[in-house]
Amino acid sequence: MRISGGGRCNVTHNQTDLTELLKNYPRGKNLLKWVLRKWSVTNTIRWFETHGVQLKTEEDGRMFPITDDSRTIVGALQNAAEQLGVEVWLSCGVDRIEKTDTGFICHEGKDQILARKIILATGGFPKSEHYNFLREMGLEIVEPVPSLFTFNIPMPSLHAMQGISTPWGRIKVAGHEGWYEGPILITHWGLSGPAVLKASAFLARELQESNYNFSTLVDWTGLGEETAREHFVSHLLMHAAKQIGNANPFEFPRKLWEYLIETAGLDASKLCRDLNKAEKGKLLELCIRSPYDALGKTTFKEEFVTAGGVALKDIDANTMQAKNIPGLYFAGEIIDLDGVTGGYNFQAAWATGYIAGSSAVK
Repeated sequence: MRISGGGRCNVTHNQTDLTELLKNYPRGKNLLKWVLRKWSVTNTIRWFETHGVQLKTEEDGRMFPITDDSRTIVGALQNAAEQLGVEVWLSCGVDRIEKTDTGFICHEGKDQILARKIILATGGFPKSEHYNFLREMGLEIVEPVPSLFTFNIPMPSLHAMQGISTPWGRIKVAGHEGWYEGPILITHWGLSGPAVLKASAFLARELQESNYNFSTLVDWTGLGEETAREHFVSHLLMHAAKQIGNANPFEFPRKLWEYLIETAGLDASKLCRDLNKAEKGKLLELCIRSPYDALGKTTFKEEFVTAGGVALKDIDANTMQAKNIPGLYFAGEIIDLDGVTGGYNFQAAWATGYIAGSSAVK
């Protein structure tokens, strides 16, 4: 939690329309449509407010503590636990969980911890073998694969623009339906930003199967072909006497516009009215469908989100209890559910955690 959101902790996303909220979860929608009715974004905001944490909403809908410090969130949770008399045991690695007639035995090396009920909220594991203790209990595990990663694109001319971003763009992975929208950031290794992270989340399994070697198209305008074409043509007509280097119809960062002109093989000093049909077509095509070949991925900052975990069919959405193991509950990313970046994974964690906790104490 401390490293999330660049150390600010992106607590949730200010989206109260459940249908719209669910669109941000590549996996787990069927479970979450029930879970998020019981513990909504509004519930999350109110809980933190009643525990002394005021949240703020940024332009893109992400919500952070007004302190911009993740320690505020961690402190609120720790204080709430202390006030409720929760005992915290550190450095207790559980190797195996054994079901008994009266509850469970948690095996920690040679030691044992007895429990009537257990809530597992470990987060997602990056390696399949980490789930073996659950497989031994008869639970089905959906194989984990990385989600929320950036694209490695070995192209020095692109890397030279590192730090440049577009406020709204679109990404499409060749061979797959749909465009993924949001800001796009150019880095010293390739492409990042919300649009890229969305694509990596929704196509996590497909990209893993391709060994992260794939082709992608970038619509730097974010407008789509028809709207972008109309704007491009009308802008060049209105600024016919301008040099193409100064025209910049989509108001791209200057370096990006110059890069697109150069990639199109055009002279930036050429007047807009002197461009022929083929030259205009090539430049527009690069604005709305720049092709790049990705060779690998990079973990998004220090965060690591996995697609996979305990199969949804094994969990009761009303209680978060394992259907065939009474007394064993799950919360958060250990379940086969995950969201895109923007506070969605935390919202799913708060909601499943609330249901698991309140169900376990009944």
